[in-house]
Amino acid sequence: MEPLKSGDSHAPALLTNLEVMELLQERVAIREASSSDGNNNNKLPSLFQARDWIEQTVFDYLNSSPAGSSEVKLDDMPKLVKTLRREPSATIAASDADDNKLDESSDVVQGYGLTTAETLQVLNHLPTSLVELHLLIEDLEKRIPEEEKQMEFLRLLSQYSGRDVEEAAGEEEEEEETNDMEE
Repeated sequence: MEPLKSGDSHAPALLTNLEVMELLQERVAIREASSSDGNNNNKLPSLFQARDWIEQTVFDYLNSSPAGSSEVKLDDMPKLVKTLRREPSATIAASDADDNKLDESSDVVQGYGLTTAETLQVLNHLPTSLVELHLLIEDLEKRIPEEEKQMEFLRLLSQYSGRDVEEAAGEEEEEEETNDMEE
């Protein structure tokens, strides 16, 4: 068996956990619908019992993961992927070229320049804290040096996932110190 090369036209597509979960949900629904119709052949359940168990187990796991949140929608992901993959410099150059449009449109979103693998990991894990973000994105402190921009990144993910962003640890420690001083 030969390993697949990156330029190979038969290379498998990368799927997010959300896409796999949706596919498995469809398969389980079809299987349940066919078994409830009365077309239940006695030989078939035993032939595919292992496959059915694996699909159900994977679906249950993905359903308990961040991608399994009922607020995450597959239809919204292409827009998020474009934002994550867009190069930051391309967005800045485009906005500098036309300052009038920038003033009129305050919802211009800067890109983050993530690789395909980083984008996939971010979509699968949907991080809510800076620690998680640093674990998923290589050299985050060099690529997005400002902590406020990193928090903005987490808030963007929060809009799509419906999960609350955990504030930076430094801010929490400052609040605790302030509370201790007041007492």
